[in-house]
Amino acid sequence: MWMHFTRHSNFEQGGEVPVIVRGEGARIFDDKGKSYIDGLAGLFTVQVGHGRKELAEAAAKQAEQLAFFPLWSYAHPKAIELAERLVGYAPGNLNRVFFTSGGGEAVESAWKAAKQYYKLIGKPMKHKVISRSVAYHGTPQGALSITGIPDLKKFFEPLTPGGFRVPNTNFYRAEYHQDDIKAFGQWAANRIEEAILFEGPETVAAVFLEPVQNSGGCFPPPPGYLDRVREICDKYDVLFVADEVICAFGRIGDYFATKRFGVEPDIITMAKGVTSGYAPLGAMIVNEKVFEPFKRGMNYFAHGYTFGGHPV
Repeated sequence: MWMHFTRHSNFEQGGEVPVIVRGEGARIFDDKGKSYIDGLAGLFTVQVGHGRKELAEAAAKQAEQLAFFPLWSYAHPKAIELAERLVGYAPGNLNRVFFTSGGGEAVESAWKAAKQYYKLIGKPMKHKVISRSVAYHGTPQGALSITGIPDLKKFFEPLTPGGFRVPNTNFYRAEYHQDDIKAFGQWAANRIEEAILFEGPETVAAVFLEPVQNSGGCFPPPPGYLDRVREICDKYDVLFVADEVICAFGRIGDYFATKRFGVEPDIITMAKGVTSGYAPLGAMIVNEKVFEPFKRGMNYFAHGYTFGGHPV
């Protein structure tokens, strides 16, 4: 949203923009004293509620000790400690953490990591991404190419090339297998295989999907769907990227939704609930297979963000 220098900007429709000045638990308060239930948890972010003084105190204490230092060729204790915690929560052998400032950057990082991974292992043509219709994956040019909402993209096209769409798992609106959700899930997953074969497996790097797709109405995975996606990705040597920017940190009942659903992706992207919004932070976590070629010689990941892994 564009911000003006006047305190009460007007929407184009003539309404006044609320100015939120305080939060407490599940409620927020505007500058007129009116209280609202924060039904979206600050865009699916404030997992532990507003006004947690112990979190503010921890941030202030850290700022006194080390307010900022980048992770470029350096480290600091809080980034190391958090990376270790995240690895402990993650499914399977996802054990390498790359910090960003937010979710769109985490998605952008995952696509770049996938591209470089395949170049490093001698498959330089693999760069395309399959994602689902109506899915939201962020606003940077790469993440927006993965996003499946045309109205969010049309003003910024042409975008980064390589994004292709398949049907989502909206069983309520399904045209196929209306009485059998498992059969519908297999049908939807098989459209991913169809897209990979149509584009050419030698050109497809990754499948990006949210375990529970938020945009469009919150679509949970039908039984067997994620397992079938994992199987397809393995068959064609395509990375399975779980975008858990919204799903992670308790929103689906576990630290990561993929862990709850019993599937192991190659990369997880995260943000939002990792700090409950008390500080901007995002990350991607990759498995040992993806990380392995980056360990060789000078094959470093030529990418990063100034505020990624901010100590506060």
